[in-house]
Amino acid sequence: MSLLSVQFLLFLAVLLTVYFVVPRKFQWIVLLIGNFVFYLYGYWQVVGYILVTIISQYLLAIAIDKQNGLCREEIEKNREERKAVKKKYAERKKLLLLLAVFINIGLLCFVKYINFFIENINGILGLVKPGTEISALTIMVPLGISFYTFTSMGYVIDVYRDKDSAEYNFFRFALFVSFFPTIIQGPIERHKGVAEELYREHEFDYRRFTFGLQRMLYGYIKKIVIADRLSVITNEIMQNYAANDYRGFIIFMGVFLNTFRVYCDFSGGMDIVCGISEIMGIRLSENFEHPYMARSITDFWHRWHKTLGAWFGRYVFYPLSLSKAFNKLGRKLKGVLGDNVGKVIPASLASFFVFLIIGFWHGPNWKYFFYGLYSAFFVSSGTLLRGKYSEWKERFNINEEGTAWGIFQVLRTNFLVTVGRYFSSSSSATDAFRMLKRTFTTFNPWVFTDGTLLRLGVNVYYLIFLIVAICSVLLIDFFQEKGVRFREAIAGRNIALRWGIYLFGIYLILIFGMYGSEYNAVDFVYMHF
Repeated sequence: MSLLSVQFLLFLAVLLTVYFVVPRKFQWIVLLIGNFVFYLYGYWQVVGYILVTIISQYLLAIAIDKQNGLCREEIEKNREERKAVKKKYAERKKLLLLLAVFINIGLLCFVKYINFFIENINGILGLVKPGTEISALTIMVPLGISFYTFTSMGYVIDVYRDKDSAEYNFFRFALFVSFFPTIIQGPIERHKGVAEELYREHEFDYRRFTFGLQRMLYGYIKKIVIADRLSVITNEIMQNYAANDYRGFIIFMGVFLNTFRVYCDFSGGMDIVCGISEIMGIRLSENFEHPYMARSITDFWHRWHKTLGAWFGRYVFYPLSLSKAFNKLGRKLKGVLGDNVGKVIPASLASFFVFLIIGFWHGPNWKYFFYGLYSAFFVSSGTLLRGKYSEWKERFNINEEGTAWGIFQVLRTNFLVTVGRYFSSSSSATDAFRMLKRTFTTFNPWVFTDGTLLRLGVNVYYLIFLIVAICSVLLIDFFQEKGVRFREAIAGRNIALRWGIYLFGIYLILIFGMYGSEYNAVDFVYMHF
């Protein structure tokens, strides 16, 4: 059931009505039923995957939690053997955690990457023994498998670290893992942060209701009106760059617009699901923080898909950078490279590995390896050279608080981000390198004035509309970055102006979106990640 469909809006209207009509102690049960109605409506063939995750992680988290309790009890009885007791239970817990990882992450890797491995093995076999080939498997990728896998895996790790208690009510745990707004494309929530709000009793609140609808409306505008219409231009350039001999600024513009399309698509989806949750009184984590205002690649990734970055930071980066092996390496390098450099080597290496993993997380394709490698280089080198950057800025008398320097940083960051997006935007790594070559070996700024843009499948009015729409989103982000609260400002206006704004937003969706000319609805980019 797509968030863009009329069926979904009817489903949501019925769910919200029942949610606020039933006795409040049953609200979480209504949500649980709604989750599985949503999932079974269009994805019943793959419901087994999420059930395996829910059942296995529920049982293993309880087993780990019981070990935590036994450990505390034994320490209370015998404080002198504290270390030995902790070690004994740590080994037991580690086996349970490894089993949870094997089932959870193993299932994710099998579903998403088994055919990628088969394809690469076939490539090797073709060289060694021509004619030998392993058949690819026919596998349906479950809706949002990465998101519910990471959500449940983080919960089990938190229980393992004794930073959270296991949920002993199976149905409540099932609600946490399968909460339908987050299952589509996140955000990736921690059990400790959102579970209490899922189970709590919520009264209907008119202000919260209107704020949620406002946010949903803005999300639909970003997705339907902007992202899906940008796909007309970006698809033409990305898919036909060789056939139509697109070069230079045309390809760069195509990649930049595709980056912005993904932003409007993904953040628009976040606005919709956060708006839905807000209506119900459930506050979700923010996944975006005005990434086009970022002043460095590291800053960009702190603002883009924040909950994914937080998940990898919490469960991969810090365990790696603080591990004995990495610390030992850091101590050795201090003697060779000096304290300043040696001290940041573990963090730099950990960042590098994390971004390689995040790159491959995007999909089973070598282009994502290079995408991860590109981001890993800038983030890890930024950590490594942070001290040098400060020295250089001081040497050249750069005012870090100056407006000119801030604008330069934002433009530089967006340029570097766009170059990296060649890999995620292309159909393959080979195409990405070809497009890069065509971009940076041709200088053709005249394409913006000679009518070339009107040969990309759009007319002049379409193009003007998209320019205005893109600038509007960027301006809203800019003012939000400065602390302007648009929803509060709209809510404070008189009823005529408020409804004028709402009706204009609906008009944009109906005329320039689903019922507009040349509109082609597409799934959310991260829907099957």
